[in-house]
Amino acid sequence: MKIAFDIGGVISKYPEQFRWLMISLSVNMELFVITDMHDKNEVLEMLRENRIEVAEDHVYCADYAKHGDMCKAVLLKELGIDIFIDDFPAYTSWDSTLGPAPIRLVVAPDPYKPYWSDSWKVKTECDFGRRRYYL
Repeated sequence: MKIAFDIGGVISKYPEQFRWLMISLSVNMELFVITDMHDKNEVLEMLRENRIEVAEDHVYCADYAKHGDMCKAVLLKELGIDIFIDDFPAYTSWDSTLGPAPIRLVVAPDPYKPYWSDSWKVKTECDFGRRRYYL
């Protein structure tokens, strides 16, 4: 079974909870990270710095410029992901021409919690497919 997680608003917002969940699931599942952040090397560095353990070849940067809101759906199909967790509802949308849909879970936004946990470490400006985040 393959499960994928988004970073911004999911892992970055609840790093301790998702770190624990990912460690627990890694025993029986293949873990992936699918983000709209770029560049991949910066994403990998951010994950390492925040002690999120995912194989480098299981980290993907969705191409929003090419696929718009379907950018993550394209990767879910391509990678055969069974379960996907994101905070942006449009990124959990699916086109039936892609075949059977994976389970897509949305982390409900909490307007009283920042997008990034106070404990989440970010060294540089992060480039997202649909917006930019500056320190």
